[in-house]
Amino acid sequence: MNSKLKSERQDSILKEVLRRGPVSIGDLAAFLEVSEITVRRDLDELHANGSLERVRGGARPLSPRDPEPPIVTRLLSQASEKQAIGQAAVALISDGDVIALESGSTTLEFARAIARHSWQNLQVVTNGYLISEILMRVPGVQLVCIGGYFKPEEMCTFGVLAEDMLGRMRFNKLFIGCRGIDPEGGITTDLQSETEVFTVRAMAAAADQLIILADHTKFGHTFLLRALSIAKVDIVITDPLTPEPILDKLRKQDTQVIVVPLENTTAGVDAHREENGLHSRGVRVLS
Repeated sequence: MNSKLKSERQDSILKEVLRRGPVSIGDLAAFLEVSEITVRRDLDELHANGSLERVRGGARPLSPRDPEPPIVTRLLSQASEKQAIGQAAVALISDGDVIALESGSTTLEFARAIARHSWQNLQVVTNGYLISEILMRVPGVQLVCIGGYFKPEEMCTFGVLAEDMLGRMRFNKLFIGCRGIDPEGGITTDLQSETEVFTVRAMAAAADQLIILADHTKFGHTFLLRALSIAKVDIVITDPLTPEPILDKLRKQDTQVIVVPLENTTAGVDAHREENGLHSRGVRVLS
């Protein structure tokens, strides 16, 4: 690895920090087979351009502090990860299911994956305008749109009217994204999303099974408002850059974890089902 160009070396550092979380200079030097001085210089540059957080003796992933950007902006972040997660989530549903999709950039990729498959009778409930726009003309999909107050930056509905409508429903599976997910802190979000939290809770209360779709940037972070506890989460679908120690903690709390290869495509969904104990678009929870 010591023959790598600086750009390749720094890319390897970023991937290792994302995979492991906080990591020491010594460990990175051994991993890359370069001097600790070289690693220090790389870490200083990566910190200066906002790619990671420099700490004494090493580095750690950035901790998001600013309010979450609008959904149209988030669609451009971790696009390949979200696409792979969305495609894999199709393996968890089957004809005859009643499912719900909360508005979000990752659930939007899930909706796009749903639209690429054939259905006879799939019922979908959503509060997301962009999701409904994708699914409204898909043959075999019966769409139910949740009403309520419309939030332009999120292109979704929420509030008392939405919660009242959700209180009259029941669905097999709920798919949601998140701002932050942590084994101890649960599913958390910004103060600015206070009014949306109650709608998410109402959706969770109406679901038999809760599935989180989250790329690696969402893990290990906690925010002011706790939307849901990990105890309510049945399955988490994520990408290979999510730190393994966090995933192990989730598994110990009886949460099924599915890690999706980034090269995953629609053609690879059937193989993914078998690898994760999934059958006929349904799911068999592994112990």
